Amino acid sequence: MRDVQPLIAPRSIAVIGASTNTAKSGGILFSNLVSGGFKGGLYPINPKATEILGCKAYPSLADVPEPVDLVYIVLPSQHMESSIVQCVEAKAKAACIITAGFAEAGPEGIALQDKIREIGRKGGLLMAGPNTIGMVNTDVRMMGSFVNFPRWEEGGISLFTQTGIFTGAVMRQIMDSDVQRPPISKSIDVGNKIDVDELDFLHFAEKDEGTKVIGFYIESIRDLPGFAAKVKEISRTKPVVMLKPGRTAFGKMASACHTGSPPSDDTEVTAALKGSGILRVDDEEEFVNVLRALAYLPRPKGRRLGIATTSGALGVIASDYASDFGFELAQYSEATLNKMETVFPDWLRAANPFDFWIGIDVKGPREAHEIGLEAAFADPNVDLVLCTLLAPPNADFPEMGALLRRLRETYDKPVALVLYGSAAARWTQEIEGAGIPVFSNVRAGVRTLSLIAQEPA
Repeated sequence: MRDVQPLIAPRSIAVIGASTNTAKSGGILFSNLVSGGFKGGLYPINPKATEILGCKAYPSLADVPEPVDLVYIVLPSQHMESSIVQCVEAKAKAACIITAGFAEAGPEGIALQDKIREIGRKGGLLMAGPNTIGMVNTDVRMMGSFVNFPRWEEGGISLFTQTGIFTGAVMRQIMDSDVQRPPISKSIDVGNKIDVDELDFLHFAEKDEGTKVIGFYIESIRDLPGFAAKVKEISRTKPVVMLKPGRTAFGKMASACHTGSPPSDDTEVTAALKGSGILRVDDEEEFVNVLRALAYLPRPKGRRLGIATTSGALGVIASDYASDFGFELAQYSEATLNKMETVFPDWLRAANPFDFWIGIDVKGPREAHEIGLEAAFADPNVDLVLCTLLAPPNADFPEMGALLRRLRETYDKPVALVLYGSAAARWTQEIEGAGIPVFSNVRAGVRTLSLIAQEPA
């Protein structure tokens, strides 16, 4: 298989179209590379500039004092052929074509994309794009995107996408948050996927020590049997999550306009990937939820779900979803039930779901939560824990964050936390960094647990 490291983890980068104007895409992308602290050589290519952001500028790639690993091209499409020729002649190893207006734009764009693909292949040039927002790899401090990122959470998730939404808007929104930022170290957007594809990336991710979880947003799969076989080979040690739209006739038409890729037939994809261990999700929120959970949590030993709640209604809702997604409601042990009932009045019995709201009146919020939550976590019949908690002022107490942290660390079981109420934001802040995913609703929490509980191949 090809070595795609020069594209994903380059040691040197040139930017054709780097601009002194940081309001333009070429200026923003180069500025991001500089401010991100890229670890290798950085060369702006601009015949009208002598220096850009403190870096010596060069008229062409031929003038750069060393062959570079990766060239970003941020020029209009009419300059693309000459830019690719420059890359080949300068013995660059890879190119990322930011510019749009190729296969997704119709016959003329398809012809131009095919032409530059042929030039690149003959010259041994790895290519990503066109029609891409760029790439990020925090391992080498490469912030190669024209979206500004004030910060980026580092970690073991690596993404390969055919869209800029994850390297762009979604990641910007997530990384702007103070909490629940998924640890994503690499986000590789290939756009129209002119050359380097999902199978190339799987081979890279398999050997990459920094990659622990792999995520794909893909609209087409070039070598479906090869992809399925490789997923099956590595999914036991490195979970693979996939969001693949274009299931319907309308979706397929939209995909053709988006990346110019003929979308893979979903029936064929489903059949080929059956038994591979891949985790397929339905939408972008679920994609991020499952990636975050896999990065935060251990895989469960079974599908026995313990539900601890301070809302009878949320317990009922959770029970329905548990059935929908193939869980077994855990049978709490007698010792656990006895412990739970210490927060109840004499007439009330405990069960699963364990609704201990009344215990807040009986024992107070701190003791009720300590007993109620720990009983569910500690029970030997529980493989996973769902906590659906109300957080109004009368249920709040200062040690809530510390309690959740201790339970997560002590029992090391997969847990999903759903919070409603005025104290929810503070509780979420207090568990930041503890490896506890928080979900916006019960369905999202149960669905995510069901996916990480899926048996590897």
